[in-house]
Amino acid sequence: MEGVLKQVFAPIVATPGGSETTLGVFSKEEDAWDVLRAFLAKAGETDIVSGNITVWEIDYVGEDGQFILAEFDRNPCPVCEERSFWVEGDNERARCYNLRCGSWIEQNTFDSSRWDCGWPAANWEKRADDYKQAFRRLIEMRAQSTSAGTEHRMPSREAWLNEKDRERRTIQQNKFNSLNEDITE
Repeated sequence: MEGVLKQVFAPIVATPGGSETTLGVFSKEEDAWDVLRAFLAKAGETDIVSGNITVWEIDYVGEDGQFILAEFDRNPCPVCEERSFWVEGDNERARCYNLRCGSWIEQNTFDSSRWDCGWPAANWEKRADDYKQAFRRLIEMRAQSTSAGTEHRMPSREAWLNEKDRERRTIQQNKFNSLNEDITE
């Protein structure tokens, strides 16, 4: 028999005017996170500016029967400049949900005095001393890309991976051809 249900988790999103929409109510925290992250990934065409996961205590009497587990705010991405950069909490971590970008910032799990940031579409990662410096490093990545003549709107991850796969196959084919030439000589 399963344990008694003590809490439920509700992912909630809000518009600039404060109008809230509950995306569901779940008995498992992981399910609420999955639903909220899936929504954030597709929120680019909406006017949603914030989101949170609210926890409700079951069978609780009093005013404090709920609390906010995590909050997200929507901002322009420092790399792709789309409004798809979601900052979790007070600068705890952030991620761009634009499929062509995917930039991110988070505190290092092994060294809490260090922050890591990256731009997967360009295969870049950097370290920083704090969240603000990590944010500036993402801007620097965009600037390096732009100054190098590479447009800062990178191809999708799939296109980038396909290109890398094509390069790998070309190298393998060249090796194969050179081995065949050595054998026939």
